[in-house]
Amino acid sequence: MHWQMTRCEKFAFSKLIETAAPQVAIEIGTYKGGSLQTVSKFSEKVYSLDIDPDCKSQLGPLFPNVDFRTGDSKSMIADVLAEIKHSGMELGFVLIDGDHTTEGVRGDIEALFQHVPTRDVTVVFHDSFNPAVREGILSAAWQDCPFVEFVEVDFIPGVFHHQAFDTAEAGSMYGGLAVAKLSPQSRTGPVKIHQSQQGLFDVVYQSSCYVGKGSKSRSGWFKRFSKAA
Repeated sequence: MHWQMTRCEKFAFSKLIETAAPQVAIEIGTYKGGSLQTVSKFSEKVYSLDIDPDCKSQLGPLFPNVDFRTGDSKSMIADVLAEIKHSGMELGFVLIDGDHTTEGVRGDIEALFQHVPTRDVTVVFHDSFNPAVREGILSAAWQDCPFVEFVEVDFIPGVFHHQAFDTAEAGSMYGGLAVAKLSPQSRTGPVKIHQSQQGLFDVVYQSSCYVGKGSKSRSGWFKRFSKAA
């Protein structure tokens, strides 16, 4: 099984799900089962959502407590949440590591907002250092969900690939873990979107392969968002 996380990301991720100790977990983006081995270990039941139909045939025999679903995660989340509610079990952990476009990340987040928590829910995002993923996280309608208690985009900082590595092109920015927490209690004020390593992101971005791509500077967009948040 191939796990595309750095050592510090793996350690932090493992402690987050061990601490959450969920009855039910959702993993969006399973790939070759690297993170799933940890999610499965600390959860009673896991829903794996991935566009690759081979996930079930290749990984199913290894993870008997995982229900594999194939398709667009944004369209499947509602049914999965309804099944969890009907089962009487409690959702306690979500990994979002699927569609890495801005719209895909934002769509997964906002689909999750349909859930009314009965316990604390830890939501983890991988590749929060990637500009498109980061923008998806930052632009999600966090304020519209009354159960969002906390968002930290830079729980674990990401990685700058000076040279091409694995599936990452030279000058790309990947890795990093963002963490959010949903609580059964409705908050009384706005939620603060923390970006503890925004300065690092802005500096690295200027040397990245993303500069000049698109009609606007993502770095400038992040600065404006941070001031408004």
